[in-house]
Amino acid sequence: MKRRIFYFLMILSFATILISCSNENSANENQEQNNEPTEEKEENKEQNEEEQEAVEVSTAPATATEPEEMVQEGPGDMAAIDNMDSTEWTQAIAELPEDLTAQETYNHLVQLLAADYEEALKRYEEFNPSFLVSDAPGSEGEESEEEVKEQRIALLLDSSGSMGATVGGEVKMTAAKDALQQFVSDLPEETKVLLRVYGHVGSGSEENKKLSCESTEVVYPLNTYNENTFSEALGQFEPAGWTPLASSILAAKNDLQAESAENVENIVYIISDGEETCGGDPVAAAKELHESGIATAVNIIGFNVGNDAQVQLKEVAEAGGGTFTNANSVEELFETAQDSITKARESVDKTMWRATEGVNLTWDAIHKNNEVDSIASFFGDVVDDENSMLRDGLDSLEQEEIITAETAEEVTTLLEERAEKMDQWNEEKKQTLKDRVDEEEEKTREIMDQMKEQKAEN
Repeated sequence: MKRRIFYFLMILSFATILISCSNENSANENQEQNNEPTEEKEENKEQNEEEQEAVEVSTAPATATEPEEMVQEGPGDMAAIDNMDSTEWTQAIAELPEDLTAQETYNHLVQLLAADYEEALKRYEEFNPSFLVSDAPGSEGEESEEEVKEQRIALLLDSSGSMGATVGGEVKMTAAKDALQQFVSDLPEETKVLLRVYGHVGSGSEENKKLSCESTEVVYPLNTYNENTFSEALGQFEPAGWTPLASSILAAKNDLQAESAENVENIVYIISDGEETCGGDPVAAAKELHESGIATAVNIIGFNVGNDAQVQLKEVAEAGGGTFTNANSVEELFETAQDSITKARESVDKTMWRATEGVNLTWDAIHKNNEVDSIASFFGDVVDDENSMLRDGLDSLEQEEIITAETAEEVTTLLEERAEKMDQWNEEKKQTLKDRVDEEEEKTREIMDQMKEQKAEN
């Protein structure tokens, strides 16, 4: 009996030990299980934060819909890159999200490539449409003792074979001669003018190249304008050969050298439809003429000039201290010639008002309108450059298959609408300033009339 009780107690003790171990293991397992959700939550939280950051980086802000706000969107983060093959651009588009819509693609392009309009807007803001009445004849204060310089105009006309082509149904050379006749006839009577023609001998063939490249000739020697004599000079030549522009510029230097003096201002105007074709360096020639002090400026009126030729002619004008203007039609050629008359009438060193009686306010107004045109042209160039950059960016996204062809087509429409809005806004700003110039001209004219009346009474 005692032995049975002993065995019973042994079994009971063993069972108790097993139960205790089992409870401890269960507690540890529960603790581990309780810890696992917390760790998973932390991992999920970190993952969600990373995903959220990625979304924030790749989401572009909504773009402006009105031009007043569009001009404030630049410069874009990638606006300074040279091309779409750069490492910076490749990295930037690699971070874009997938399945972009057309609007999202447009937003990203604007954020990355929008142009900087600061300088273009600054020119509009700083333009002053008013005229300096305080310096006008008859105003209070001392009259200007500034000397009005005598003007000498050297006209260089391109008579190469390409001037025989037609624009708008009219031969280029015929239109150029008519424009020159108008230009010279409207100059002040005391202004002396010279006409030199080049490329008018030989033909455009290789065998006649040397002969043609040596052809540069004065057909109207420096003198005041005589309608019959000038018309006869224009009738002496027709379009023929090559384009010896550089040698003609240097020849003009010799033409004007004898007329150089402190009270003389020499200005050169070139009418051409193309670049140098005789191997000369017209940029160096124009620079030499300008820096010699013989000519104040070398201005070029391009007539239906191609893009490559425009680049050279612009460089020639800049080197000569002048300006380049391209006329794409007969009408534009006449308008450009008319506008150029104002520059021929003005001395670089003059004030807005001449210290002589009977100042022609019309020329000053035209000068201001030309300045407005220049500002608008600069703004338009920024719009064109931006549109070109945005289109290059769009092409890159399509080539890299970041967007589909259908999406690219929709974005193209958005880019066209953007450029059209900017161009229209630019045109409106230009017209607004021109209207203000007209208003100021009328106001100033009334003041001038009053001043003249007061002076007459005194």
